[in-house]
Parts: sequence; structure tokens; C-alpha cells
Amino acid sequence: MNIVSDLIPADMAKSLSALGLRQDGEVLVVGLPASQDEATRESAREQIQNKLGTQVTQIPVEDNLLVELLDSIYRDGFNKPFDPIATASVDSEGPMADLVNDVLERAVKLRASDIHVEPTESDLVVRARVDGQLETLVRLPNSVSSPFISRLKVLAKINIVERRRPQDGQFSIQVEGRQIDCRLATVTTLYGEKAVMRLLDTKRGLTDLAGLGLDDNKLRKVRRMVHAQHGLVITAGPTGSGKTTTLHSALHDLDVENLNVSTIEDPVEYIMKGINHIPVVEDLGIGFATQLRALLRQDPDVIMVGETRDAETARISVQAALSGRLVITSLHATDAQSVVYRMFQMDIEPYLVAAALRGVVSQRLVRRVCDYCAVDYTASAAERLILADFELPKKVTLRRGLGCAVCRGSGFRSRVGVYQVFEISDKMRELISTRPDPTDLYRMAEEEGLKTLEHEAYDLALQGKTTIQEATRLVTKDVN
Repeated sequence: MNIVSDLIPADMAKSLSALGLRQDGEVLVVGLPASQDEATRESAREQIQNKLGTQVTQIPVEDNLLVELLDSIYRDGFNKPFDPIATASVDSEGPMADLVNDVLERAVKLRASDIHVEPTESDLVVRARVDGQLETLVRLPNSVSSPFISRLKVLAKINIVERRRPQDGQFSIQVEGRQIDCRLATVTTLYGEKAVMRLLDTKRGLTDLAGLGLDDNKLRKVRRMVHAQHGLVITAGPTGSGKTTTLHSALHDLDVENLNVSTIEDPVEYIMKGINHIPVVEDLGIGFATQLRALLRQDPDVIMVGETRDAETARISVQAALSGRLVITSLHATDAQSVVYRMFQMDIEPYLVAAALRGVVSQRLVRRVCDYCAVDYTASAAERLILADFELPKKVTLRRGLGCAVCRGSGFRSRVGVYQVFEISDKMRELISTRPDPTDLYRMAEEEGLKTLEHEAYDLALQGKTTIQEATRLVTKDVN
């Protein structure tokens, strides 16, 4: 599948707001504004067809997305090889400043969550993590490595002379009117310093729980958990699985005007009106446990602890939950049931875990099939074998993306959550208090209707939201 966005002349593309998406055989598929009526889009389609002398079909594309893509493609060659050195200017803070700015801006436009700056024996590789996957953004000469890292250090206000010890810092950049916070971490490798930046749009609109994509049954369960007057609610999963977004969506779902809601975070990522945000300052010895202990004297109703990293924080959270507060936190665990054993490992007594724990949301993120190039197809024999645990009709229809300008040929755009919602029943509470064998806990959870993350991922594939291959990648990946 070739990117065909530049087949339409720039002046015509801009005047008609038309974007070449992909080619299906001899047919060019063009995206036109969804806000336009069908007659207007058909008229634009005919103009493009007459101009190019090839058959054209059109589909509606969300207006904001269309404007963003057209601007990127026809202004700076979004789908062409990236060469920031060629665009570096000597009129601003210097060519290296322009080079770094161009790389950062490019990554933000790609919706990257992280940037990796990696020195090798022969060059400097800059990669961006987009929708959970790392892709090479640009390769730069070896001579650029040291000044590139130094420029990042200047922005983050950390020591540019120190090149042996790991360092951390942060800074903000403006990209098209949006403030993006960048958290920088450096470490020394065999070939020089390596840097990783986490990109965070602090003004990004957060949704409530309904916007996470939970089905109705899971949504009801999660809402019962987070609207309870007391108890402990935990989101579980590896780094990058969307736990922080779920935590803040839960807070967004609460009536904060009539509650005293506070968060303890490292660092504070999203600012929400009506909520007290308390940062962790590890350099001063003010960690999660210290801030949580102090917060309990502030008459809280709901406390969100960004991450439970140690036994002390876990014990204070349990005590707070048992004393009439709702505590929402995150924990690294492979699935919902294993959270119970993680708490046992943190020396929390089984009867306290049983009494405090109200529920667990275990989650992962998988890439979503691009809606602008998705096609239906009949499942192969191998795919039907993977789905053997499901009751399937004789003919199973799945979806996959062919690749287009919107998804840059990948067939995927954005990600969708895979959720396992473990609501603690009275019967389950009794079992947990006995510190059960894991087999017994998993068996009872299954009897109460809890599905595995594997089952939930393949169910999303059957719904057409992701692919069998993407679900399998999640299932087989080591998440510990």
C-alpha cells in the first residue's frame, strides 16, 4: 500500500479540503470533510476525477483531522523522508536548537508518547513511540550526538558537563498552541549518552469513565467501585498500559464540588479543576508514603495515589480505605487476580486486603484498526483456531486496515483498551481472607464471570476494533 496523499495537487487539495487516502487497485480513495453534505462531496470528487483522469471514490473524514493532515502534508512533507538538518535555521538560537525543535515538533505531530535518542557506533538514531510501537524518526551523523544531548540538557536545566551519571529533568515546548511537557532522562552507554523523553499534553481533554470504551457491564461495575464511600480501587498493568488515564477518568466521573478530592503524583500529569494535586518530591525525601500520611490529616473523601511502589504506601492506603476514605491507586501486576498476591507480598494481612479491596481494573492497550481504511474479511483457518474458545458461526468476519494517509500506511490509528474488571463480591472477600491458593482464587473469579485478558483481547478483535495479530501480540508479550 503506497501513500498517495501527494497525488492531488496542493492547490486543489487545499481548496477542496481533499486528502488522498489510498488506492484500491485503479481507484483512488479520497477523504473529504464530514461536515459537508453528500452533494458537495460528490461535486469535489468529480473535480478531482476529471483533474487526475482516474477513477475516484470519496469517504467522509473528521474535519479537524483532515485540516491537521493537510497542513502537515502540504506544508512540511509529513509523509516524505524527514530531514531536519536541511530545515535548520541560523536565525534563531542556533542550528542545533532548530534541529532539536524540529525533532520534538515532528514527534508531537505523530502523536508520540516517547522519544528515544540513541547513539550507535555509526550514527545517532532518534525513534518515536507511536501507538505503543517504536519507529525510527531520523538518523543523524555521529558528530551531532553530543551537541544534541547537550541542547536537551540545557532545556531541562540539568548539568551539561556531567556525562557519566544518570540525570533527570523536565521542560515544556509549544507546538501549534499546545503546551507539551517533556520529561527527560539520560544515561551513559558504550557509544555516548542516551536520552529518553516522555511527552505529555497536560491540556488534553480528559474523558470520564464512559469515554474509556468499557462495555456497559464493565462500566457499571467500575462506577460502583469509584462511587463507593470507602474502599480501595486498584488499576493494574505494566508501564504504558493507560493506568494513569483510567485513574483520572475515574476522578472526572466524581462530583468533586461536594467532595474533598486529592491526588498524590510523581509527577502531576493532568490538572483538573476542583481537585488538589500534590506532587512527590523524592529529592527532598517526600515520597508517596510521606505525602499520603500528611494528606490523611486534610479530611479527604477521595485520594488518588499515582502509584503504589512500596509496602509502606500500600499499608497506609489500606488503612485509609478502612477508615472511611475511597483510595484509588495503580499497581504493576500481570492481571486482576495477581493484584491480591502483590498485596500479600507487600506484607498486607489477608483479612485487611479482603476488607479494604473493592475492586481491580487490569488493562492493556492494543492498536485500533484505522476506520478510514478498514475492510472486512473472512477469518482464516488459523485465526479460527486461535478463537477456538469462542462460539463462532460458520463464517467469521474480521476487520483489518489496508493502510492509508491517515494511519501512515500502518492500518492502525490510536489504541483501544483491553479491560478486565474484578469486582470483589462477599464470597470472594471470604476467600481472600484465607490467603487462598492462586488456583482457587482464579477458579472462583472464573465462576463469577471474570474473563482473562487474553479472552478480552480476542473479543475486541471479533468486534472489529483490533486485529487477531495485534491481540496475539499482547497475549504473548511478557508483561512483567
